[in-house]
Amino acid sequence: MSRTLRQPDLVAEATREAVQAAVARLGYIPDLVAGSLASVRTGQVAIVVPSLATPAFMGTVRGISDTLLPMGLQCVLGDRNLSGDNETSLLTSLLGRRADAVILADTVESPASRVLLERCGVPVVETWTLTRDPVDMNVGFDNRAAARAATRHLVAIGRRRIGMICGPLQGNVRGRLRRRGFLDAMRSAGLAPDLFAELPFPPNLGDVDHALQSLMAAAPDLDAVFCSGDTFAVGALFAAQRRGWAVPGRLAIAGLGDLDLADQVVPAISGARIPGYRMGQIAAGMVMRRLGGEAVERRIVDVGFTLAERASTLG
Repeated sequence: MSRTLRQPDLVAEATREAVQAAVARLGYIPDLVAGSLASVRTGQVAIVVPSLATPAFMGTVRGISDTLLPMGLQCVLGDRNLSGDNETSLLTSLLGRRADAVILADTVESPASRVLLERCGVPVVETWTLTRDPVDMNVGFDNRAAARAATRHLVAIGRRRIGMICGPLQGNVRGRLRRRGFLDAMRSAGLAPDLFAELPFPPNLGDVDHALQSLMAAAPDLDAVFCSGDTFAVGALFAAQRRGWAVPGRLAIAGLGDLDLADQVVPAISGARIPGYRMGQIAAGMVMRRLGGEAVERRIVDVGFTLAERASTLG
């Protein structure tokens, strides 16, 4: 097993697949720190984000780092590749190097990853999404409600042909919840929820441009767009401005997230605002208490969201 995990290219494919299946079933974590005692802490906390290309999570990472560094703990950052295809192997690697705790800017979807984290013996905090059944601890917000509130704001200002631009949905529980929130708001208002564009993986601003163009082609009377992330909302703003579409006159735009840029572009982007930095502080505080041998009274914390009404919808 050791040779298969350390040098997988040197063993037969059938053997490799059998060993990997056993690892997933048992939650086995290979010790990758040779010569050290299992009881010795490394002073490292693993932070796993869905994608390093998504700036929305950086506020949370800063909140974690700013809280842990003064206490002598270093942060190790891992990218789970958004779709989650490498989630279990990434966690196995980080835990094999004896991270003292794991904080995820996500909730765990893979059954193999869940088994791994449940058996790893270190504090685990899932963030950015609320769950009734966390692996260990959870700090997040209601993604569905946040998307519903942002879409309802577009309805409240009189928009009726509203589309949605969303990131890739595979392995993305936040995106799926935000999609449901959009559908909730549209259906409760008696509006057609059919205008939807899912971005490819990995998404970029050029993809947002194409998505907006496809929505407008499908519905020339499109008068608003809700974007599942602030980055996409900024991309939609730039795409509209390149085409000479007045925002919000011709097209109102709303987003969701924790991106400072949303408040700095002209016009500033309306949407559901998430306290990402505070989320990171709370998650790091949970880890510190557990590492210090203290109990965490609230294992699930809802940080909520606020609706920011700015010039992209009210100008």
